[in-house]
Amino acid sequence: MKKILNHVRRYVLEPQLSSYRFYRKQIVIFLIVICVPSLLIGAMIYVFGAKELKQEMISAHNEQIINQVDYIDSQMQSLEVNLNYWTHEKLFFNDLNTINFQEQYQMADEIKGSLFSKQNGNSLIEKISVYVDAEDPILFNPQFRWVDEQRNKYFQQYVKHEDTFFWDRNVLMDESDEHLFPLVLVKNIPSLQQNDRNSASFIVELNKNAVMQMIDGLSLASDGFSFIIDKETGVIITSDQQSQLFFNDVLMRQGIENGSFSTTWQGTDYSVTSGTIGRVNAEWIYMSVVPLSFIAEPINYLSRTIVIISLIGLCLSFIIANMTFKSLNKPVEKVLELVKGNSGSRSNPLQHIETTWRKLNNEKDILEEHVDGLNKKLISNFFFQLIEGFLAEHNEHELRLKLAQYNVSLSNEQLRYLDIETVNPRQQALVIDLLDEVFSINHYVMTFNSRFIGVIYSYMDTDHFNAQMDRFYQMVNRNQNYEVVVMYLSQPVQDLTDLSEGVEQIRQKKYLMNSYEPTCLINMPEQVENDDKGYLLYPFAIEQQLLSAIRTHDKTKISVAIDQFIERVCQYDERAIQYSFFQLYSAIQGHFLQEGYSPIELFSGKNMVKELLHSYDLTALKETIVQAVIEPYLQVVQQKQVSKHDLIVKEAVAYIDENYMYDLSLEQCADALNINSYRLSKLFKQGKGINFIDYLTMLRIEKAKQLLTDSTLKIQDIALSVGYRHSYFNRIFKKHTAMTPGQFRDKSQAGLINAKVFNLS
Repeated sequence: MKKILNHVRRYVLEPQLSSYRFYRKQIVIFLIVICVPSLLIGAMIYVFGAKELKQEMISAHNEQIINQVDYIDSQMQSLEVNLNYWTHEKLFFNDLNTINFQEQYQMADEIKGSLFSKQNGNSLIEKISVYVDAEDPILFNPQFRWVDEQRNKYFQQYVKHEDTFFWDRNVLMDESDEHLFPLVLVKNIPSLQQNDRNSASFIVELNKNAVMQMIDGLSLASDGFSFIIDKETGVIITSDQQSQLFFNDVLMRQGIENGSFSTTWQGTDYSVTSGTIGRVNAEWIYMSVVPLSFIAEPINYLSRTIVIISLIGLCLSFIIANMTFKSLNKPVEKVLELVKGNSGSRSNPLQHIETTWRKLNNEKDILEEHVDGLNKKLISNFFFQLIEGFLAEHNEHELRLKLAQYNVSLSNEQLRYLDIETVNPRQQALVIDLLDEVFSINHYVMTFNSRFIGVIYSYMDTDHFNAQMDRFYQMVNRNQNYEVVVMYLSQPVQDLTDLSEGVEQIRQKKYLMNSYEPTCLINMPEQVENDDKGYLLYPFAIEQQLLSAIRTHDKTKISVAIDQFIERVCQYDERAIQYSFFQLYSAIQGHFLQEGYSPIELFSGKNMVKELLHSYDLTALKETIVQAVIEPYLQVVQQKQVSKHDLIVKEAVAYIDENYMYDLSLEQCADALNINSYRLSKLFKQGKGINFIDYLTMLRIEKAKQLLTDSTLKIQDIALSVGYRHSYFNRIFKKHTAMTPGQFRDKSQAGLINAKVFNLS
């Protein structure tokens, strides 16, 4: 019993355990490939890239601060330039302190309007005032008003300031003016009469929120803060209390320096950037305080995110892989099942697949060799049909296309035919093996019977071919195993159509040769001389051309072939002309019998041999062959074709009559009749005198005319009923009738036209 259990464990459990290990190994590799690279990238960014990225972030942060400082400077500079320009306007360039504005009220209105316009033209300006230092001080803000003695003291500080153009503390502010900027821009207007005295002061008070919005832009972080210190007055300009505390705790202790430095305040590390902004007779110090965590947090967050996502992906991949890897591996299992079959192999699955794959590759190579052998046989069969005249009706281009189907492409190659005669099958087999051994050029062997074989050669280099042919002849001649081998080598040709003539010359030559040397190679001449044409007893090649012309029913080619036949037989012996025509008649009659036509029915019982015997000249012989033999055959064939063609045209017309109301095409009709669309188009044109599309169009137009005349259907419905869309129907109808469907209906109902215009019968 124990032995049986061990046997079961070995043959049942161990394969499952091996399969489990295989799957587990694949899962581990899968997880490592997918998740570990991203995990390593996150860790490397966190360890090696954080410092460099932090410096890059600090540099980018400083550049943003510089850009914001440039923006603040440009806004303030624009304000200063505008104020300087305003004080030189004609309206303010007078000694305002000498003008009685109660009398010159129009001038007071102009000043008031000008100040209103300037005040509303800049979002930074909250209020523009003009203080006139007269005996009775006047203030335009921009309304005209008198200045009391208490407020006059404040204005006197501005008008008597040692500088003409300057920034100063806003001494005019009270508790209700929290919306005003603590600094004002002042431009004094000098008196033209008294050089040591200013006649008035332009005072520009800024909107605190607008200015603080620009200053807050220096901090860049929600946890950071920024402020400006006027170096002259010591005023700290900020929007929160943190700035004042930071100034007292840090800057008062460390001092203020231009540039960037890091400091710790209230347990937080900060990056401090400071610099100066030069103003008119003033200098502002800006401070930007940003937590270092704000700068480094994006890098740390990115690194942590990559690591966390990688870990999550690792966990998810492990779960999903356990759930789905077996299903993903089902194709491999199916392949294994197909490969193993019932073998019960317990080897590694991939090794088993590899072994089977190698075996299949070996079988593929064997099959490819077998296919190559079959292809060579097909090529040999092609050349056999060519030299025997079965392909005589094809031209050179068609023959080359057929040969290209067997992966044989001819361009400028020369073709030669070698006829080999041996004494027994054993010698024939030896010769075929020797051909494959000697000739490296393309050659194709045709086995006619147990003694005769033919070889077609295709080559470019004539010298190379002659060298291989000489070597082949020498090896056959020296080897005693070849008792008698007679070989004929044809003249070289470049056209496939000329190959059969060279073969025919060899065969005629063989008929006249009665004795041979033990082994000989007879080269046919390049050009046959007149004295050597005696062996051409009968022009078989021309006979094949004539039969090919009869097959294609080409009367012109038939006449040309007969003339060539007469010319050729006359060159040999005039006494043999009539006998040659008997042979020709026999070949033609054999063709008729192969086609299924009885000579008795074709010739109406006439004895054509007797007719040829009574034809005593070439003209009579030609007329007998053409008129009495070939012409009846052509007429019978043509009648059969015409009746068949008429039937096809009638079926096509019937199909059109039944389906003209649908989307109909020539291809659909041809498919329905099981005929080629090109042939149907040609037959339809011959039978009806009009092409398919024009016939269909005229039929639809005639049907539409009938419906327009005899029915009350809408034109849109009529268009659909004859197979047209409404818009196209209007165009095609007008093209053929020179009027729209509506005009045709009106004239037809009025009796002005006859609806029956086109006869389709």
